[in-house]
Amino acid sequence: MLIRLIVPGEYARVEDLNASLEAVLKRHGIGRNVCGDVRLIVEELASNAIDYGCGEPGRGQQELSVDIGIVEDLLHLEFRDTGAPFDPLTAPEPDLEADIVDRAVGGLGVYLIRNLAHRIAYARIDNYNVLRVSLRIPTTESEA
Repeated sequence: MLIRLIVPGEYARVEDLNASLEAVLKRHGIGRNVCGDVRLIVEELASNAIDYGCGEPGRGQQELSVDIGIVEDLLHLEFRDTGAPFDPLTAPEPDLEADIVDRAVGGLGVYLIRNLAHRIAYARIDNYNVLRVSLRIPTTESEA
Protein backbone atom coordinates (compact mmCIF):
# COMPACT_ATOMS: atom_id res chain seq x y z
CA MET A 1 0.00 0.00 0.00
CA LEU A 2 1.28 3.45 -0.88
CA ILE A 3 -1.11 5.46 1.26
CA ARG A 4 -4.44 5.47 3.09
CA LEU A 5 -6.51 8.65 3.02
CA ILE A 6 -9.44 9.10 5.42
CA VAL A 7 -11.97 11.94 5.42
CA PRO A 8 -15.37 12.60 6.98
CA GLY A 9 -18.28 11.68 4.71
CA GLU A 10 -19.04 15.24 3.61
CA TYR A 11 -19.21 16.67 0.11
CA ALA A 12 -16.82 19.46 1.08
CA ARG A 13 -14.12 16.86 1.79
CA VAL A 14 -14.42 14.88 -1.46
CA GLU A 15 -12.34 17.44 -3.36
CA ASP A 16 -9.69 17.30 -0.60
CA LEU A 17 -9.63 13.51 -0.98
CA ASN A 18 -9.26 13.75 -4.76
CA ALA A 19 -6.53 16.39 -4.56
CA SER A 20 -4.54 14.23 -2.15
CA LEU A 21 -5.02 11.14 -4.33
CA GLU A 22 -3.94 13.01 -7.43
CA ALA A 23 -0.78 14.28 -5.71
CA VAL A 24 0.17 10.73 -4.65
CA LEU A 25 -0.53 9.32 -8.12
CA LYS A 26 1.48 12.03 -9.89
CA ARG A 27 4.39 11.52 -7.48
CA HIS A 28 4.42 7.86 -8.56
CA GLY A 29 4.34 8.65 -12.28
CA ILE A 30 0.69 7.80 -12.94
CA GLY A 31 -0.56 9.55 -16.09
CA ARG A 32 -3.38 12.08 -16.46
CA ASN A 33 -5.83 9.60 -17.97
CA VAL A 34 -5.61 7.20 -15.03
CA CYS A 35 -5.74 10.13 -12.58
CA GLY A 36 -8.94 11.28 -14.29
CA ASP A 37 -10.43 7.79 -14.01
CA VAL A 38 -9.52 7.66 -10.30
CA ARG A 39 -11.14 11.08 -9.77
CA LEU A 40 -14.36 9.92 -11.45
CA ILE A 41 -14.42 6.69 -9.42
CA VAL A 42 -13.79 8.44 -6.09
CA GLU A 43 -16.38 11.15 -6.79
CA GLU A 44 -19.00 8.58 -7.74
CA LEU A 45 -18.36 6.25 -4.81
CA ALA A 46 -18.08 9.09 -2.29
CA SER A 47 -21.29 10.71 -3.57
CA ASN A 48 -23.16 7.42 -3.33
CA ALA A 49 -21.85 6.78 0.18
CA ILE A 50 -22.78 10.29 1.33
CA ASP A 51 -26.20 10.29 -0.38
CA TYR A 52 -27.32 6.80 0.58
CA GLY A 53 -25.05 5.50 3.32
CA CYS A 54 -26.17 7.90 6.02
CA GLY A 55 -29.87 7.25 5.54
CA GLU A 56 -30.28 5.31 8.77
CA PRO A 57 -31.00 7.43 11.87
CA GLY A 58 -28.42 7.16 14.61
CA ARG A 59 -25.57 6.04 12.35
CA GLY A 60 -23.51 9.07 13.33
CA GLN A 61 -20.69 10.64 11.32
CA GLN A 62 -19.73 8.64 8.29
CA GLU A 63 -16.09 8.07 7.35
CA LEU A 64 -14.64 7.51 3.88
CA SER A 65 -11.22 6.05 3.20
CA VAL A 66 -9.22 5.12 0.12
CA ASP A 67 -6.14 2.89 0.10
CA ILE A 68 -3.90 3.09 -2.94
CA GLY A 69 -1.42 0.47 -4.06
CA ILE A 70 0.55 -0.22 -7.22
CA VAL A 71 1.63 -3.71 -8.21
CA GLU A 72 3.30 -4.04 -11.61
CA ASP A 73 0.88 -2.55 -14.17
CA LEU A 74 -2.14 -2.35 -11.85
CA LEU A 75 -3.31 0.48 -9.65
CA HIS A 76 -5.36 -0.87 -6.75
CA LEU A 77 -7.92 1.25 -4.93
CA GLU A 78 -9.75 0.05 -1.85
CA PHE A 79 -12.66 2.32 -1.05
CA ARG A 80 -14.25 1.96 2.43
CA ASP A 81 -17.22 3.68 3.96
CA THR A 82 -19.07 3.23 7.22
CA GLY A 83 -22.50 3.67 5.67
CA ALA A 84 -25.40 1.26 5.44
CA PRO A 85 -24.59 -2.01 3.63
CA PHE A 86 -24.70 -1.54 -0.14
CA ASP A 87 -23.15 -3.63 -2.91
CA PRO A 88 -22.97 -1.37 -5.98
CA LEU A 89 -22.22 -4.41 -8.16
CA THR A 90 -25.81 -5.59 -7.69
CA ALA A 91 -27.13 -2.42 -9.32
CA PRO A 92 -28.84 -3.19 -12.63
CA GLU A 93 -27.19 -2.12 -15.86
CA PRO A 94 -28.72 1.11 -17.18
CA ASP A 95 -30.77 0.91 -20.35
CA LEU A 96 -28.54 2.94 -22.64
CA GLU A 97 -30.85 2.36 -25.60
CA ALA A 98 -33.91 3.95 -23.93
CA ASP A 99 -34.85 7.53 -24.64
CA ILE A 100 -33.30 9.86 -22.08
CA VAL A 101 -36.72 10.85 -20.69
CA ASP A 102 -37.63 7.18 -20.17
CA ARG A 103 -34.44 6.20 -18.33
CA ALA A 104 -34.38 5.62 -14.61
CA VAL A 105 -32.41 8.15 -12.58
CA GLY A 106 -29.04 6.88 -11.36
CA GLY A 107 -26.91 3.89 -12.19
CA LEU A 108 -24.63 5.50 -14.75
CA GLY A 109 -21.81 6.10 -12.27
CA VAL A 110 -21.59 2.44 -11.27
CA TYR A 111 -21.82 1.51 -14.96
CA LEU A 112 -18.85 3.79 -15.74
CA ILE A 113 -16.80 2.34 -12.86
CA ARG A 114 -17.49 -1.20 -14.08
CA ASN A 115 -16.27 -0.22 -17.55
CA LEU A 116 -13.15 1.59 -16.34
CA ALA A 117 -12.06 -1.16 -13.97
CA HIS A 118 -9.85 -4.07 -14.87
CA ARG A 119 -11.18 -5.83 -11.78
CA ILE A 120 -13.83 -4.88 -9.22
CA ALA A 121 -15.09 -6.64 -6.09
CA TYR A 122 -17.33 -5.80 -3.13
CA ALA A 123 -17.37 -7.12 0.43
CA ARG A 124 -19.05 -6.13 3.66
CA ILE A 125 -16.35 -6.34 6.33
CA ASP A 126 -17.40 -5.56 9.90
CA ASN A 127 -19.15 -2.18 9.65
CA TYR A 128 -17.59 -1.24 6.32
CA ASN A 129 -18.60 -1.38 2.69
CA VAL A 130 -15.38 -2.30 0.90
CA LEU A 131 -15.07 -1.89 -2.85
CA ARG A 132 -11.79 -2.94 -4.46
CA VAL A 133 -11.12 -1.53 -7.90
CA SER A 134 -8.06 -2.32 -10.02
CA LEU A 135 -7.13 -0.18 -13.02
CA ARG A 136 -4.51 -0.93 -15.65
CA ILE A 137 -1.62 1.51 -15.75
CA PRO A 138 -0.81 2.08 -19.42
CA THR A 139 2.78 1.92 -20.53
CA THR A 140 4.25 5.06 -22.11
CA GLU A 141 3.87 3.55 -25.59
CA SER A 142 0.16 2.75 -25.12
CA GLU A 143 -0.60 6.27 -23.81
CA ALA A 144 0.70 7.86 -27.00
